[in-house]
Amino acid sequence: MRIAAAPGTYRATVAKPNVLVVVAHPTVGEALETLLRLERRYEVRRATKLGEAQTIARTWPASAVVFDAAMLSPTERVTFGVPTLVLSGRQENAAAALPRIEGAQGWARKDASQPELLAAVDALLPGNVGPTAGPVALALLGGLIVVFGALLLYLVWSAIV
Repeated sequence: MRIAAAPGTYRATVAKPNVLVVVAHPTVGEALETLLRLERRYEVRRATKLGEAQTIARTWPASAVVFDAAMLSPTERVTFGVPTLVLSGRQENAAAALPRIEGAQGWARKDASQPELLAAVDALLPGNVGPTAGPVALALLGGLIVVFGALLLYLVWSAIV
């Protein structure tokens, strides 16, 4: 998204970081993509093959990659050119894959909780996006403000009467 500015006025471009999810398993890949999209702080694309990921990377510059270590053959090396989070079911598999993925900056379990996965992705991003309140949190906060306001009005009314 670009913000329009008056001529001669500098305005920075506000953009969401691009996160490329490279996972062969359709259900796992779709779940990760959906999880990241629900946060509304990332632009997300998904690839199911390494060749497809390279094609996407040529036309859509990713800020970070979430990569499934199971897609890596025992002798293969991978370079995405951006910070990469390695997904693995076990620490031993992640430890074996990390040195063969250029730019790998850590790993997460495939069954990581939503907060763990989001924290791991945020740690990869330059300038760290940081957590933001989602729509549910904002709705709860709004509800609390309404309840607090109603209680305050009740106290004022009971003090007057």
